[in-house]
Amino acid sequence: MNMKIVKNKYVNALFILMLFSAGIHMLILFFVAFSRGDLYILNYFNIVDLDILLPQIFKNDFLGNFASLIFAIVIYFLILKSNKINSAG
Repeated sequence: MNMKIVKNKYVNALFILMLFSAGIHMLILFFVAFSRGDLYILNYFNIVDLDILLPQIFKNDFLGNFASLIFAIVIYFLILKSNKINSAG
């Protein structure tokens, strides 16, 4: 595998480990969410544990789940816009 995120090989290996672990974590969450029929498991605030720190704000209701979806989409597009890697090459 030749994936370079940062120049330092030790930090790069750590980042790759984190990405791999996050990917496995999300696959497990998708499987559990759909097998149990509980989509709250996929709530972004739940995934990053903000619901533990501020349960009164990040609730398991329609508004909380909708806010989670919008927040994740906004973060995605901010990362996409700030990423300067040319995808054509």
